[in-house]
Amino acid sequence: MVYAISRAVLLVAVGLLLVTATGCSSKTQNVQFKINSEPEGSHVVMNVSGPERANSSDWIYLGHTPIRGVRNISEDDAEGVKITLKVMHAGYYDQVREWDGEAFWNEAVERGVIFWTPELIPHPNN
Repeated sequence: MVYAISRAVLLVAVGLLLVTATGCSSKTQNVQFKINSEPEGSHVVMNVSGPERANSSDWIYLGHTPIRGVRNISEDDAEGVKITLKVMHAGYYDQVREWDGEAFWNEAVERGVIFWTPELIPHPNN
């Protein structure tokens, strides 16, 4: 049940991330998202920022690792944005990964998947 909800949240979040107000795009790609972590069960959030984004400081909660999803993405949707993923787990330092829109699109096309498996580092105060 939690996995189904996490997947649904991921698909909705990525859909909202990539929707634009300008018409159709000529280039689209089915992109798989695979986000794991060590330790598993870490929280994952995503942020999309850019000059045309009103709430670019808002983080979208995607769920607990492992996260899997597939989304059809337009090259035009990725232009002019910065996409940030953050993985967090109590007692560990956060891990962050960022792409500009072009790098995100290139990775999605070349690899066919946005894949990330950070190994979280324990925080010494715990």
